[in-house]
Formats: sequence, structure tokens, C-alpha cells
Amino acid sequence: MHERFISLTALVRGAATPPAPAPVPNVASGAPPSVPRAIDFAHADVVHELALMRLAAMEAFEGLAHRALRLLASDVLFRELALAPADVEALAKRAVERFAEHAPVAIAISAADAERVRLPLPVRVDPALCAGDLVVDVCDGAFESHFSFRLEDALRRAEASA
Repeated sequence: MHERFISLTALVRGAATPPAPAPVPNVASGAPPSVPRAIDFAHADVVHELALMRLAAMEAFEGLAHRALRLLASDVLFRELALAPADVEALAKRAVERFAEHAPVAIAISAADAERVRLPLPVRVDPALCAGDLVVDVCDGAFESHFSFRLEDALRRAEASA
């Protein structure tokens, strides 16, 4: 009996069809039911399970690729910031202008940024803040702009435009 080899990939993609079942002997002759028919049903189940496994693997890969790209973007950005720190003074000036209607009274920055920020408002160092973070204090509260939030926002916008 000559059999044709079909790869599982070809079967799952639908690029090939399974071999035709062997002819079924005449039941009236008293011969037992054909084994290949049972194998064909099992074959269909295996192909279905393989298709589900392939789909699950593709979804897992897409999720991992998404997380890997986010981590890579974060690593590159943090490396770049280590070489050339964020211009917190420019960020603070834009924040003061943006929230001018709320009457800013002070700016809080990290100790790492303290030497590089000169504003007409009082500038205080907050040890809880990281490099690149800033808080605009207003009369009735504060507007926080954490670097990690700005990074997440930029990544979300990049993903939305892709």
C-alpha cells in the first residue's frame, strides 16, 4: 500500500487534504468495520486540536512581542535619558503655561533635576519624585506629570497610530 506524506503544517493551513480512507469492506460479507474510518474521525480531531494550539501559540507570541517591544522602547528611552536628561525646565514651563488658569504656586521636581530648573515660581525638591517627574502645585491641588505616565501615553499613541 502506497501512502502519501502530508505535513501537519500543510493540514492545519488547509493546503493539503488528508488521504482518502481505504475502501470499506462489504458489511454483508461479515467483515469487521473498517479501522480507517475511526482513524479519520480521530484525524479530524487532531487537526482541530492542532489548529487551536496554533491559534493559542500565535496569540501568545503576539502578546509577548507586544510586551517585548514596550520593554525595548522603555530601555532605549531610559538609555537616551541617561546620556541626555529630559529638559524638565521646558516641561515645567509648558506645564505652568498650560495650567495658568489654575494659578500655579510652585513646582516640585526630583533631586536629579534640581540644578537644571530655573523658573519664576518656587521650585522644591521632592525625594519621592524620579528624574523627569514634575508636579505643578496650584491653589487647590496639584497636577502631576510623571515620566512613566508620559512614556505610557506616548507608547499608547504610537500603538494607536500603527
